[in-house]
Amino acid sequence: MHHVDMTLVVARKEICNIVRNRGLLFGGLWFGIMFGMFNAFSGYVTSLNNGVYSLALLVGVFVGYSFSSYVFLREKREGAIESLLCTPLSLRSIWFGKVLGATLPAYAFSLLSVTLMTLVANVGMRSPSFPSLAILIHILCVAPVFIAFAIGLMGFCQFLLGMRENRILGFLIILALLPLMYPSILSGLVLGNANADVSWIEVEICLGVSMLSLAITIYLSRYLGKEKIVTTIPS
Repeated sequence: MHHVDMTLVVARKEICNIVRNRGLLFGGLWFGIMFGMFNAFSGYVTSLNNGVYSLALLVGVFVGYSFSSYVFLREKREGAIESLLCTPLSLRSIWFGKVLGATLPAYAFSLLSVTLMTLVANVGMRSPSFPSLAILIHILCVAPVFIAFAIGLMGFCQFLLGMRENRILGFLIILALLPLMYPSILSGLVLGNANADVSWIEVEICLGVSMLSLAITIYLSRYLGKEKIVTTIPS
């Protein structure tokens, strides 16, 4: 219980810091709105299901990348992480709290984006069109796990690596996640049909990979060391 309480304290602090940063919030809002409207009007999106599937992950991961850089790298860059490491908080509680604190607002922007896309896509239509049950499960269950995994992995690397390495690795992580974020790639790999509408198969694969990857990242977090973090703080 004490571990959970400490994690929630860190998460609450990070959420408050993100909310107070107008530039960070404006960037997330702009990204969510622009991508939501672009997907709604883009001829690239073959269906509402495909567009919502991709958008729920894409916005969450890109906004999450911005938030994770703020909650992890900012304290290393400013040297504030040293004071945090001297508190009674365990390093794992700090990592968990920061991941949760960045995931919740990133997921909120993801929900905003898919809602906007659905509303815009229905403008002028005689009969309303809504995402399928598989996509709703994807939005409510798969997307938050996927976003948490992406932020957790980036945060883990940001804790252990230097500033220059993190800039490169962050983009490499996002690049590696693209096959899961774009239904055309995933459907092509699984079904051999890149134009297929997203089905339960893609949702189940994404959920399975996300849960397994999150579990592995949580396991790796036990190997976080204060000495390694301190040595990567820029002088």
